[in-house]
This record gives sequence, C-alpha cells and structure tokens, in this order.
Amino acid sequence: MPANKVLSTKLNEKFESIRNLLEMTWSLSNKLSDSESSEILRDRLAHLQSAALFVIVGEVKSGKSSFVNALLGEDVCEVAPDPCTAGIQELIYGEELKKTTLGDQWERIELPAPVLREISIVDTPGTNSIVRKHEAITENYIPKSDLVIFVFAAKNPHTATAWELLDLIRQEWHRKTIFVLQQADTASQHELATNRERVRQYARERNIQNPVVFTVSAKREMEGASDSGFVEFRDFLRKAVEGGEVWKMKVEGTQDTVKKVNSKLLASLHGEEASIAVDKAFYHELINQVERRREKAHSLKRLMVDNLTATYHRLSSMLEEDIVQGLGIGSILRRSLPLIRENDFHTWIRDVQSEFEKRAKEEIDSESIRVSKDISDEMQAMLDDLINAVSRYQKDGRQVSLNITSGRSDILNQLRSKLGDLRVSDIVGNKGIQGSDLGSLTLAGGGIAALGTIIAFATNIMVIDITGGVIAAIGLGLITLTLLWKRSGIMKELHLKLAQSRNEFHDRLDQEITQIFDKLFIELEHRLKEPLMRLDEQAAKIAPLIDEARNIDTKLSALGI
Repeated sequence: MPANKVLSTKLNEKFESIRNLLEMTWSLSNKLSDSESSEILRDRLAHLQSAALFVIVGEVKSGKSSFVNALLGEDVCEVAPDPCTAGIQELIYGEELKKTTLGDQWERIELPAPVLREISIVDTPGTNSIVRKHEAITENYIPKSDLVIFVFAAKNPHTATAWELLDLIRQEWHRKTIFVLQQADTASQHELATNRERVRQYARERNIQNPVVFTVSAKREMEGASDSGFVEFRDFLRKAVEGGEVWKMKVEGTQDTVKKVNSKLLASLHGEEASIAVDKAFYHELINQVERRREKAHSLKRLMVDNLTATYHRLSSMLEEDIVQGLGIGSILRRSLPLIRENDFHTWIRDVQSEFEKRAKEEIDSESIRVSKDISDEMQAMLDDLINAVSRYQKDGRQVSLNITSGRSDILNQLRSKLGDLRVSDIVGNKGIQGSDLGSLTLAGGGIAALGTIIAFATNIMVIDITGGVIAAIGLGLITLTLLWKRSGIMKELHLKLAQSRNEFHDRLDQEITQIFDKLFIELEHRLKEPLMRLDEQAAKIAPLIDEARNIDTKLSALGI
C-alpha cells in the first residue's frame, strides 16, 4: 500500500523527512565502513515504503504458529505437539503460494492473503529455543519491525525469556509492542481476566504506557466461532492501516532506528576523536622530552668540547716546546752544515709532526671516548626512554574503532622501528665531519657507544688539519743558514699560529659536534612529528563526519515525532 494514500499531510512531511535522515545516516555509516549499521539502515530504507513489518515472538508452545495461521485463515506455519518453529518464516503477499529459502532455517513464504497487502508477518522461533542462534536471528529482525506482537499462552503469561526479550526490545530498539493471550479456550474467564491484568502490569513495569492486550483462540477461529477474539484483533489492524497508524508506526520505528544508529556512529566518532587527541598529546610529550634531553645534551657537549680543547692546548704546547728546542742554534747548525748535520730540516720537521700526530691520536682517542661517555649515555637513555614509552603506550591497547583511520598501532610500530634504526651516518651525511668516513654506526642498542669513536676520529682529522697547516708554514722558513736570522721571527710566528690554532680547534670542534647533535635532534623530532601529521589527517577526516552526525541528530530532534 503506497504510503501517501493513508498518510495525513503532516505525517507525510515527517515521512519524507525521516526518509531523508535515514538516507543521510546510511551514507554516514558507509563512510565509516560500519557494515552492521549500514545493513540495518539499508534494510530499514527498503522496508520504509513497503508493507508494515509485524514480528511475532513468544516462548515455545505459546501458540504463535497457530495464531499466525488463524490470522491468515490457512495453515501456513506448521503446528505440531513438539516445538516446531525451528526457524524464521517471513510471510509476504504474493499472487500465488511460493517458498524461497533465505538461509539456514530461514524461508520466505508468499501468499495471496489480503491482509499481507498491508502487513508482512515474521514468525520467529521460541524465545526459549534451545538453538541459541535463533535468538540472534530474532534480535536481528526486531530492529526492522514496525510492530512486535508478543504471544503468550493464556494460562501462563509469566514466561521469563519472553519478558527478558521485551526488556531488550524496549531498551535497545524502543519498538512498538502489543500483547496477545493465545489459546484462550484453555483458560477460564477468571484466569483470562487475571492474566490480562498481569500482562498489563508486566508491560507497565517495562515503561509501556497503556499496553494493548488481546485475548484470542486460534482453535476457535479455525472452527469459525465468532468468539475467537480475532474480529477485534483484525479490527485493530484494519484501523491501524486505514487510519495511517501503520505508517505512523513505520515513521516512529524508522526514527528510533536512525536515532540509535546515529548515536552509535556519533559515539564512535567522538571516541575516535578523543583517542586521536590522547595520541597527539602523547607524541607532543615525546617531543617535549626530546627537547629537554637536547638542552642537557648540549650542556654535556659544551663540557666535552672544552675538555678536548684543553687536551689539544696541552698537546700543541708540547709541540711548540719541541719545535723551539729543535730551533736552538746548535741544532740549526747541525742540520744546516752538510758535513756534520744529523738530519736535514725537512726530515726533522716530518719526525716532529709524526711524533705529534702519534701522541695526539693516542691521547685524543682516549680523551674523546672518555668525555663522550656521558653524552653517549645520555643519548642512549633518551632513545631507550622513547622506545620504552612507545612500547608502554602500545601495550595499553588503544584500538582504532573506525575504518576511515589507519591503525594507530601501526603508527607506533613504525615509530619504534624508526627510532631503533636511527643511524649517525644517516644524519651527518656520507662523508661526515671533515670528509671522514663514519660508516653505519647505529644510535641504538650498544651502537651508541661508538659515538666516542666518531668524535675521536673527527677530532684527530681536525687536529692534523689545523696543526699540520701550522707546521707546514714553519717548514717553509727552515732554509739553511738564513734560518739563524729568521729564528726569532719563526718562533714568534709559531707561538702566534699555535695560539690561533687553539681557538680555531675549539670553534670548529664546537661547530661540527653541534651540527651532529642538531641534526640528530632534528631527525628525532621529524620522526616524532610524522605520526602527528598522520593523526592530524585522521582528525581532519573525522571532523566533517562529526558535523554530519550532529546535523542528523539536530534534525531528528526537530521532527518531534
């Protein structure tokens, strides 16, 4: 029956509004890849303009199948002494009898029964069925229903599982519900009156105002008796359909479905939004932690540079003393006169330089490793803290609830892997400090201890570079007897250049080591900011979806059905 033939203008407007909201919520559920909600909404959308769906529920042996047969006027549902409704039966209108299997213990029956033009009936397994999956199937049907008809045996309406199912229906789906006391022919009038009132009481206790209760006898109806109670029940259905009540129930049922699903989607979105905010706070704290470590590392770096500069100062002073002694007049004459010279000046200066470089390598290597230990330990502790913090956070088991956002656990895994694989060579470049080949020394695990070796290697190159230039300049002045006249000037020049070399050594060492640590911390911050960027992208996806859900909620409230 087309909706617009029975709906009032006002109800028709609400009907169109709720259909639009249903389509909007269905679209939102698809965007969120929520297949369960999408299926419920799709079925509700398909059902919205079809015949009203009435679901028959009750315990086994309450007379449900007999009730349906009597209502339709023919034996459609099997009735037997044993509990026989072991599956779901959908009864819809058709020009001829036809049965279609929809699944395991699930079939659709088409019948040319006039009442099925306005309603579709679903006969369900008993609520106390020992086949537990039947209850799941029943619960899956009820969210789509326009009217739930609870059938009780007239002599015993106190069945626990039926009322438990009613609790679920009212709490979860707010379905419109009426009650039928079947098999009235088996009870006395006193029993019927008492049990009718008891059903109303049970219903009111479950927040059903003015519960509707019918008393019927399927047996008497099939015998053609006028006192079966089905006249009153069919009159209720006819008035519901002809007066638009069925379609009002359909609109109300659809609104309840949309409200429930949209609330679920909005809660999921808010939960995801909150989780992303927590994740972002976690990564910001890691960045702040790195920044605090950076300040401490630079303090240790300054101490290290000062210590290495002091070592260089001592070594260069010893070098100056050796050269000054070697430039004594006697030494100059011995190296200048062909007949008596021990070694020429070039050989001597090479020996002095070689001895200095050997001494520098030994002492610089030892001092570099010693003074870099604190900063190596600091760097190792920082990386360990970061990796452990990620592991602990990951262990908390925060899960992503929506498919539109990639797994935050994957982000954490990638970050932990990147922190573990961080390498010095990746930071300072292929050649490293002053062209040195630093290799692939990992800043994780025991590999951090190699930082002192890197600094020692770089410092030795710097010492040779700076001091070698000074010695080379002195060597040019060491030419035969003219050296005697240049001796004083050469010694002053040596003193000045070595003093300058100490400042140059300090500045270059500070610059190069600072560059290593700056690049290291920049790389760390970059690796921590990568997941933040991904979380920002996820938050940007969620924000408009939250607006959609809120818009649906606002429009639902405005309907006021």
